[in-house]
Amino acid sequence: MELFFCNHNVRSWGRKWKWMLDVLQHSPKLQHLTIHQEIENGIYEDIWHYPQNIPTCISSQLRTCLFKGCKGMKSELQFAEYVMQNSKVLSTMTIHSACSIDLTAKHRMLKKLAESPRRCKLIFD
Repeated sequence: MELFFCNHNVRSWGRKWKWMLDVLQHSPKLQHLTIHQEIENGIYEDIWHYPQNIPTCISSQLRTCLFKGCKGMKSELQFAEYVMQNSKVLSTMTIHSACSIDLTAKHRMLKKLAESPRRCKLIFD
């Protein structure tokens, strides 16, 4: 499954993550997830709260997750950590950072994700 997000009129990314989890709840056999993001600077970011129920696809089916356009926002990292920590069969989490972020931000993002407990291979670009 590929999901495309554009924030031209979005002020709350917390609602985006909630919607995405709702989609995943209705995709129990999903094995490959790709998230594309186009995020402008200066967007208000809500803190994403971990859901109480883990979608079946994340816990027992998801094998690969590709996150494109990641800017290192807290909710992005929380979602990536959530997937890595709750998936039993995830083999690869790939993060492609947005080309607009600087090397310091990329380093912080990589460090944060590398510290997260996981059972999968983490690829960072």
